[in-house]
Amino acid sequence: IMIAIKDDIIPELYQDRIYSMMTNTVFPWTFLEDVTYRENDVAKNINANATGTTGFAHLFYDRQSEHESRYWDFLFPLFLTIVDNPNFELLRAKGGLLLNTNTGYNHAHIDAEIPHTTTLYYVNDSDGDTYFFDGDGSVIQTVKPKKGRIVTFNGLTYHSSSCPKENSHRLVLNFNYVI
Repeated sequence: IMIAIKDDIIPELYQDRIYSMMTNTVFPWTFLEDVTYRENDVAKNINANATGTTGFAHLFYDRQSEHESRYWDFLFPLFLTIVDNPNFELLRAKGGLLLNTNTGYNHAHIDAEIPHTTTLYYVNDSDGDTYFFDGDGSVIQTVKPKKGRIVTFNGLTYHSSSCPKENSHRLVLNFNYVI
């Protein structure tokens, strides 16, 4: 399973502005009972150690519902830097905020059922690694959140977030797209 990691793909000033935007008191977050959106799903049973933690999300863009947040234009240059290919089809872009809940990793999941690529952009330095799983539910790799880092992988790879235990929060942007 190919998991590519790149650090500092955008200038530090832009990294700081994204963090400021997402931590501003007027930025709209939606509360989620379970950040993996999984209620009744076979994927929920892939690993008995997983939990479904609460958290917050902001939907920047969603092709299916034709939703586009007023904050999307600010992040679009980041997405273009990640993709670097004019022939893309963006499926979804969302922000995730996990708080220090002293729990383990969340349910292993995929973001879409169709073949696609997923890129995570870490908005802040934090613990709360991203876990990657093989088909048997075994952890094959973890990636530590680092401000300005991206991790790109086949979107059909089961993965999960985890809540920070040392830091107060973990902010990530999640892009699902087809090239």
